[in-house]
Amino acid sequence: MGFGWQGAVAIAFTALAFVVMAADLVGPDITFTVLLAFLTAFDGQIITVAKAAAGYGNTGLLTVIFLYWVAEGITQTGGLELIMNYVLGRSRSVHWALARSMFPVMILSAFLNNTPCVTFMIPILISWGRRCGVPIKKLLIPLSYAAVLGGTCTSIGTSTNLVIVGLQDARYTKAKQYNDAKFQIFDIAPYGVPYALWGFVFILLTQGFLLPGNSSRYAKDLLIAVRVLPSSSVVKKKLKDSGLLQQAGFHLSGIYRDGKFVSKPDGSWLLEGGDILYVAGEFDVVEFVGEEYGLGLVNAEAEAAAERPFTTGEETVFTATGGAPYQKLVQATISKTSDLIGRTVREVSWQGRFGLIPVAIQRGNGREDGRLNDVVLAAGDVLILDTTPFYDEEREDSKNNFEGKVRAVKDGAAKEFVVGVKVKKSSEVVNKTVSAAGLRGIPGLFVLSVDRADGTSVDATDYLYKIQPDDTIWIATDIGAVGFLSKFPGLELVQQEQVDKTGTSILYRHLVQAAVSHKGPIVGKTVRDVRFRTLYNAAVVAVHREGARVPLKVQDIVLQGGDVLLISCHTNWADEHKHDKSFVLVQPVPDSSPPKRSRMVIGVLLATGMVLTQIIGGLKGKEYIHLWPCAVLTAALMLLTGCMNADQARKAIFWDVYLTIAAAFGVSAALEGTGVAASFANGIISIGKNLHSDGAALIAIYIATALLSELLTNNAAGAIMYPIAAIAGDALKISPRETSVAIMLGASAGFINPFSYQCNLMVYAAGNYSVREFAIIGAPFQIWLMVVAGFILCYMKEWHQVWIVSWICTAGIVLLPALYFLLPTRIQLKIDGFFDRVAHAINPKHIIERRNSLRRQASRTGSDGTGTSESPKALGVPKVITA
Repeated sequence: MGFGWQGAVAIAFTALAFVVMAADLVGPDITFTVLLAFLTAFDGQIITVAKAAAGYGNTGLLTVIFLYWVAEGITQTGGLELIMNYVLGRSRSVHWALARSMFPVMILSAFLNNTPCVTFMIPILISWGRRCGVPIKKLLIPLSYAAVLGGTCTSIGTSTNLVIVGLQDARYTKAKQYNDAKFQIFDIAPYGVPYALWGFVFILLTQGFLLPGNSSRYAKDLLIAVRVLPSSSVVKKKLKDSGLLQQAGFHLSGIYRDGKFVSKPDGSWLLEGGDILYVAGEFDVVEFVGEEYGLGLVNAEAEAAAERPFTTGEETVFTATGGAPYQKLVQATISKTSDLIGRTVREVSWQGRFGLIPVAIQRGNGREDGRLNDVVLAAGDVLILDTTPFYDEEREDSKNNFEGKVRAVKDGAAKEFVVGVKVKKSSEVVNKTVSAAGLRGIPGLFVLSVDRADGTSVDATDYLYKIQPDDTIWIATDIGAVGFLSKFPGLELVQQEQVDKTGTSILYRHLVQAAVSHKGPIVGKTVRDVRFRTLYNAAVVAVHREGARVPLKVQDIVLQGGDVLLISCHTNWADEHKHDKSFVLVQPVPDSSPPKRSRMVIGVLLATGMVLTQIIGGLKGKEYIHLWPCAVLTAALMLLTGCMNADQARKAIFWDVYLTIAAAFGVSAALEGTGVAASFANGIISIGKNLHSDGAALIAIYIATALLSELLTNNAAGAIMYPIAAIAGDALKISPRETSVAIMLGASAGFINPFSYQCNLMVYAAGNYSVREFAIIGAPFQIWLMVVAGFILCYMKEWHQVWIVSWICTAGIVLLPALYFLLPTRIQLKIDGFFDRVAHAINPKHIIERRNSLRRQASRTGSDGTGTSESPKALGVPKVITA
């Protein structure tokens, strides 16, 4: 292939490194670093130490690293959260939710590194999606894709672009081709903007059937029962006016009232307190809708209790305070040899045999929707069950009846703190219900009650109460949601006065968890008696006690051994008190520093000034200051003005990214020096010559880089491919700028594998996605963008026309659906119902289920045409009425 043993060693071990990274055995930072060190071990015959180390000082890489400082400074002020909350507004549909969320993120990530963009946008979108009733999974994958697409619009939008800029500069400066060495900030915009717009269009057009609508990696399409609580906002409302029919992922299949089950009730049904609604949907979505509309989750035991006479019908799994409605949910699959097969749910002694209580069951298996207890169990049925104190997964009965391992789904008994927040007069939550304010449905956060300014209290079950200035909202929150709550605009901690009296500057303030020692001096005393603030120069914000929800007033809580205190204190407090006898464990809470809103304008102006230096220089064709020192100086000014502190700046740098890119530079230099890059480049050159088209060669470069980015990180893919593409481009007389553009677009195209891109990985965890869900949207998206990139790269000289067509098509696809939403709700529902029926009819899974159902019915029918199945009455099933 044109290279000696040195090239063979380089390519063999590089391929081995690809396998290691693709299998996710070792991270790319370690893999590339070790690989580079190995390649230097041949007495400089593959690559010398000096050349291997050159990548660690590359200006493009240094720019990437120090832009993390600038992003951290802006994030710490909370300015972007306020701007984005204002821009997002309110949306009525998934279409508009995606349009409102993706477009601003694309603009923002064009000038700010996409990783911090996604980091601060995740909690904002979760809260916003809950307020708008849009499934979170519909928003988070598009968030990652929008950040990546926006990053392809400028040379500073992604770290990959900066890496390629640095490599181009180094290569052509060394060759003294100074005109080819420079890549200005908007040189990629003529091609990156249409690329981003068509990616945006694809998401809008396919969101209905490619984006997941559920919120769980586990069982989907569940049959779940919920009861209308007496205080619910839907009581005395017709179904069509209740808002329930418009909830995505929440499909009403029947209603039970007064011993009768009504299948598929029409929109004129008047809802009453105590009605049990049978819903087909995803558990997290149903749970959220229940919190927002006042619906209590009903398990099999509560459903059976509602059938008995002289019961109040209020045995719901939800607590009166709206807290966690279950202990610990697990998922189990009925095995083929189970003795539960053929029995209804009500006929099984779930608590006695398994220590479990059925909460939901996956639909299908040839059954019509009905009541939970009336479902006849079959092999392969997937159940969601709540655990009791008697549950033991190692029970022989469980092993004999459930297939494989029983998997944990959700923990309702996670550690929680009761935190009080006061509503400021200028807060956006004023005159909004708790749900409309975005405080319901947030993972790990439950509103308990509201104390009004006049001394009265409003229970959490009052879903219609509108928040007023100076109200105190009491919230049970786990440690993961504390950071979100502390940064929620318009709210401040009830203990804020105590926090301010500690004298700790907001710049150095954060939260710490401290477990009280059983034999410590503060046990048996209240926080007030201890004079905690005076003694420890810190303020107790909340207290967690195992197995109990402590009183709301922190100052009057009598401390016990094992209590976990949530403390607002100086960043050095944990180190100073780690040996204190009062505590057995002291642990800082990550990302809990309060936003420095007084520095918000300064932070935004400094970042804007940094970007303007690059824009003005690009427009005038002159570099006034390189982005690397400009980023450092901007970050220094942010430190001096109090936008962030030095510790936050140090922790903001992703050192794994630095090591990956730097080592990948060295590996790519080794591939080029041994002739491997030239051999692969010859393949691209032959494509261009055979097809007599520069565009064909650029497409080959794009596709190779895109496929490589699915296996490696985007930065590593760009660094490995650059020397190959540059050699091919020079041979074909393609402009170095056009070659770099093809690599930049391709290296950012890691859409299928959630582990291929930092942004994908963050939303993968936050949205609780599965790898399959990423692939379902990512694979066609990758193919679509390959086609789009092909057109763009073939018509680079006609980019003006490409721009015009792209903008017109995008505007049309975004705005035309507005006509649909102008139609009356009843007509919208009929149109939605029609398309739902069409989708159901052509769904392969449902076709197979219908076929199997017909076969079972035929097998139960005798030769005389009479059926053998028992009637519903004989089984004791409540009367079924079809509305």
